[in-house]
Amino acid sequence: MPANDLYLGYPEPTEAPTTSEEAATYRAVPTNNPTLAGFPLAVLSKVVAHVGPLADLLWVNSGFRVLRRLHAADAYQTRFEPLVVPRFPEPASDNASLFSEEKDTTFYTSADYVAAYVAGQTTPTDVAQYLLKLIQDPIHKLAFVETREDLTLEAAKASTTRYAHGMPKGPLDGVPFFVKDEADVHGYKTTYGSAKVHNNGEGETAWAVKRLEQAGAILIGKANMHELGTDTTNNNPVKGTPRNPYNKGYYTGGSSGGSAYAVGSGLVPFAVGADGGGSIRIPSSYCGVYGIKPSHGRISARPSVSVTPGNGVIGPIASSLEDLALVYRVMSEPDPQDPSSSAFPLPRASLTPISAPPTKRIGIYRPWFNDAPQAITSFCNSAVERLVATEGYELVELPAIPYLNEARVAHALSIITEIATFANGDFSSYNAANQIILSVASRTPALDFNYANKVRNMFMSHFASIWQKYPGMILVTPTSPMPGVKIQESHISVGVSDTNSSVQCMRYVFLANFIGAPSLSAPVGYLENNIPVGLMGLAEWGKEEDLFGWGKDVAGGLATGPGRQKGEIWVDVLGGVGATKTK
Repeated sequence: MPANDLYLGYPEPTEAPTTSEEAATYRAVPTNNPTLAGFPLAVLSKVVAHVGPLADLLWVNSGFRVLRRLHAADAYQTRFEPLVVPRFPEPASDNASLFSEEKDTTFYTSADYVAAYVAGQTTPTDVAQYLLKLIQDPIHKLAFVETREDLTLEAAKASTTRYAHGMPKGPLDGVPFFVKDEADVHGYKTTYGSAKVHNNGEGETAWAVKRLEQAGAILIGKANMHELGTDTTNNNPVKGTPRNPYNKGYYTGGSSGGSAYAVGSGLVPFAVGADGGGSIRIPSSYCGVYGIKPSHGRISARPSVSVTPGNGVIGPIASSLEDLALVYRVMSEPDPQDPSSSAFPLPRASLTPISAPPTKRIGIYRPWFNDAPQAITSFCNSAVERLVATEGYELVELPAIPYLNEARVAHALSIITEIATFANGDFSSYNAANQIILSVASRTPALDFNYANKVRNMFMSHFASIWQKYPGMILVTPTSPMPGVKIQESHISVGVSDTNSSVQCMRYVFLANFIGAPSLSAPVGYLENNIPVGLMGLAEWGKEEDLFGWGKDVAGGLATGPGRQKGEIWVDVLGGVGATKTK
């Protein structure tokens, strides 16, 4: 069946035009930008904010002008939002349980919490009280920005009563979770990780979060984030900088770093993040857990105001693949008041087992895949080899993905310009690094912003042609080429501008945001510094369930190999609650 019969808004399947061998060849771009921190960063931020010609110069030096010279994109219309909507729901599968006896037992799942409640070993109230006290510990506190004990305990009490009467709502009733400080929640301030209050909490809770609360899940609080989501470390001089649960000398990754910390440290089995340029998948990878960036527009965060409407989505981070699928399915219930979300079909039933992709096919563009340290690519290559040899996947070696570096530049220009628009010219409330980014981004001419979105359309058409040629193919890369990012203590108080690290860290993740396709990160190993390594899959629009099936096959490699590991910061919540009750 033609793609246009299966989707609304499907791009014309056309390979990107190339006029030279150089255009079709991947080039590793050197990064030679200075790292700024402390006093020099603070001074430069003030100068750039008040000297327009300097901001113009920095904009040009960033290489953004290359887009208007990319004549291959001239024939394409601008596409400001990569919305592609499947017309039909996912095929149903059997009625077996999502949580099988063979599930990974390294981390607690939501099913473990429910089982403990049903057995009377503990209650949602006990868990909520334990967590509210526990996260006041200085090592945990850095990952969170606000709690409301009254609201949390009210929800926990209601859940406890339902279990006492044998009437729980379902598989998420009483399960604790956190929400990134980018989604509106009634009773909580929304600050986007900054000193500025953008929403005082008097309004409505974001649709996706409301769906989780309606399912009985208990919100423990708002999770920390990199201010405005502008970088990939979660360095936050205003709200605090959480430490990686696997190595306290490293960042969690960002910008959903607080959410990933909460899951990776064992505090909760899942959390809500947001992703405009890898902000779910990068911290999920660094914190050794699973994260999915859904198809653009699929999950509604209404009425939250998106910082990056052309690139950003809301989605789950979870310690297990089963919880990732479960929470995604609950969150992706179409929102009748959201014009994008309401167009999507219903998701699979929440406890539908994860099934293998109907077509087991993975694709690799080797020059791009291998543009990472050998320590990372060795884990990723081993996982790919196992998928082919053991799980029956066909491997497609893609001959080229032209203009990858230009697409990266286009995504970067698009997202920082959107963030600057969100800030609406008032940059003084943000940290020094962001004052520079926003001041520079505010100088973007309309011509170049339009060209960035022409490149988006060109790339969407190119990938439509790839999926037409190789139906069901999942593009596979490392999640990040970085072996984590080490924390420099001198960077904590004022912040840091480290463009080199940012550009490298986003080498693979940007593409899914740019073209609006779903992408999932799964853990595949651990480096010598104990930082986890993630393998990432990118699927055709609307194929989240294919990614869950692929992720399950990837997870089998850790089960037969060294296995998943807990980090140096690890909390046995159910065991801790039980021990507290017996005292």
